[in-house]
Amino acid sequence: MAYRLDFDKLLTYDVGKPGITIAISLHLKEQRTDFTAKIDTGADRCIFERKYGEQLGLRIESGAPQRFGTAAGAFLAYGHDVTLRVADLQFDAMVFFAAEESFTRNVLGRFGWLDRVVFGLIDYEGKLYLGRYGVE
Repeated sequence: MAYRLDFDKLLTYDVGKPGITIAISLHLKEQRTDFTAKIDTGADRCIFERKYGEQLGLRIESGAPQRFGTAAGAFLAYGHDVTLRVADLQFDAMVFFAAEESFTRNVLGRFGWLDRVVFGLIDYEGKLYLGRYGVE
């Protein structure tokens, strides 16, 4: 039995680098910041460096606090509602910004991004197919 999925976008990424890294942008009112983030299917949330929230004009600690645990330890981050954009696909989502400036990872996780897209991957070729979930 064959299955078919339709995708709106094809992104390429460098298979020679660790992880699947793609360009994203965050928007809040007229403010915008662009950077790269890794797709992390094991992360529950989208979590970004503190500096990107500050570039949007956010007071980081005014957000919803949440402690996250990883194999390397735990850290505190604060949730804020922003618009997340990847390859012309745009979503309103609560994302988290790390409390500590020493946190230097940016991840696209399940809630806020992966739960809003249809996702196809050919890792050997560095191809990432994306579509908006729920669009027939």
